[in-house]
Amino acid sequence: MQGSAVRRKSAVWQVWLWLIGAGFAVLLAGIVFGLQQTGPLCGSPLLPDSRAAEASDALHRGAKAAANCYRSIEAAAVPTWILVALGVVLVLAGVAVRIVVISRTATSIQKAGRTGYGSPP
Repeated sequence: MQGSAVRRKSAVWQVWLWLIGAGFAVLLAGIVFGLQQTGPLCGSPLLPDSRAAEASDALHRGAKAAANCYRSIEAAAVPTWILVALGVVLVLAGVAVRIVVISRTATSIQKAGRTGYGSPP
């Protein structure tokens, strides 16, 4: 009985660590993806500065470079924010699993103390 309890604790320990690790990895991937420029004159979803495209439009009437940049930034922003949100959700899920495990462990220790199994000799 003792060995299965240890295996369960080890498995739960790994689950919440994997959830938090995966969450931070997905969050980091979202940030890296969000910092990639969407074009030569365009900004990125997290830094949407397209002044070069706006300057190009000012010099060349009808070029529509800024409009194209903002459309490509909007299109790239969707996967960026999905990855960031998914990373945050995974980290929060890992924290929630850890809190539940701590709560259950504390409850089982209190029950063991009341029944006399965990009391010192």
